[in-house]
Amino acid sequence: MMPVRDLYLGWQPAAHNEPCPALVWEPELRIDEGHRGRLNTGDLVHACQADECGHANVYSRFTVRLICKGCGVVHTISGEDVGIACDTTTVIGYGLPPQELEGLWLWPGEQVLPHVVDEPRDWLITRTPNRPRRSAEVAGLICRHRTAGGHLRWQANAVADPTGPYGDDQLRWARRQSDLRSVEKAAEWIAAQYQPQRVAVTV
Repeated sequence: MMPVRDLYLGWQPAAHNEPCPALVWEPELRIDEGHRGRLNTGDLVHACQADECGHANVYSRFTVRLICKGCGVVHTISGEDVGIACDTTTVIGYGLPPQELEGLWLWPGEQVLPHVVDEPRDWLITRTPNRPRRSAEVAGLICRHRTAGGHLRWQANAVADPTGPYGDDQLRWARRQSDLRSVEKAAEWIAAQYQPQRVAVTV
């Protein structure tokens, strides 16, 4: 299962030539067989001495080609023994529109159990309706978890801080609340972290 941050952050869009009148990609996938080293026939035994060797005489080579007929640019991405998965936006979360709550936009992550109708496991939070691409554009993170008694709870993180006590090497936070009863309550808590503090003044 991929964390929600990896669904949205760190991806680079395939560039078009400028100006491009179409901005439409034609994606294609090619899979063929490669042969290792001098083993150019499938009936020769691969005599690798490594323990638990996963090599074989024949392996799969994958090539993805993106062509834009509008500007003529072609991107070719190739590799060996890569994994390929076909799923839906409902299962992986990415590709679905964000949910607006409390003046924030919640970008969904993957479902906990694929193909079971349920809320996503986690959300990235932004303060604008633009899809986040960099850590600096993320205002918070909401994750579901279960208590020791098995009760579903939500954890909310807010206020980015590279030296904050919460988070990981990519997203760190200054504030966290871990015992929230719903996604709505978690969004409400994050929104409150960005509200200016009101100070009563006695005249």
